[in-house]
Amino acid sequence: MQEDLQKELRFAAIWTIMLDMIFWLGSLWLAGFTISVPLGLLLGSAGMMGNLLLLRNTVLNAVYHGKTKDIKGYLFRILIASAVIFTGLVSEHVHLIAAVVPFLYPKLIFGILYNRINKK
Repeated sequence: MQEDLQKELRFAAIWTIMLDMIFWLGSLWLAGFTISVPLGLLLGSAGMMGNLLLLRNTVLNAVYHGKTKDIKGYLFRILIASAVIFTGLVSEHVHLIAAVVPFLYPKLIFGILYNRINKK
C-alpha cells in the first residue's frame, strides 16, 4: 500500500509540473509575462503537494495504526490551503488564481490515473 501511495505521489508531481506549464503558457498568451503567475503556481503547487503528503500520512495512520480520527492533520491541511490563499490575496507578487488552481489538480490528475488503471 505504501508503495502504491508513493507511485501516486510521483504521478501527481509529474502531472502538476505539466499542468503548471500549460497554465503558465496560457497566461503568457492571455496576459503577457508577469512574474506573479509562476510564483503563484509555485506556491500553489507546493501547498497542494504538501496537502497530498499530509493526506497520505493520514491514510497510512488509518491503515497501519487504526487512527481514524486525525483532526490535527486535517486542520494542518486547511491551514496550508488558507495560507496559500491568504498570500495570494495579500501579496502583489503572487497571482491569486495561479496560487489556487493547483489545488484543483488532484481531481484531474487522479481522474486520469483512475482511467489508466481501469483500461488495463
